[in-house]
Amino acid sequence: MRPTEKMPTMGRLVAAVLLGGLAYYGAGIVIAIWPEDFNFGWFQEFTALVGLVTGWRVIGKRLGNGVVPGINAGLTGLAVMLFWLFLLLAFNEMIGRSLDLRYDGPFEAINNMFAIAYEWALNLLNVRLWILMVVGAMVTGMVSELVSKKAS
Repeated sequence: MRPTEKMPTMGRLVAAVLLGGLAYYGAGIVIAIWPEDFNFGWFQEFTALVGLVTGWRVIGKRLGNGVVPGINAGLTGLAVMLFWLFLLLAFNEMIGRSLDLRYDGPFEAINNMFAIAYEWALNLLNVRLWILMVVGAMVTGMVSELVSKKAS
């Protein structure tokens, strides 16, 4: 890796802000469509933070190769962001349940963490949400690529 690949660029900043904004807005939709009474707390802010970091590190690292690879970078960033969100949020829920002594051991708790993530993924089968996320990720990648080319 070249030392300049870690440098802050305008493309990375735009990718981070756009993916963070997409995550924040998407989290608002998730709160609206969630089927049960659930305390979301800092959910929107946390998803925005994960979106910011993912946009900077994943999308921003893949800029500078053209518009189509930029769109692909946006979709890759969306997939990575969703992976980390499901993993971290399910881990948080598993920790809360383990503090309530719902598990007999650590392996049962870790196994249940993946069941929690799967259950939550089923709750999010909403066409409006997925169209927003996919199109938003494509636009994020394309705009970040265009800004990256313009700024360099």
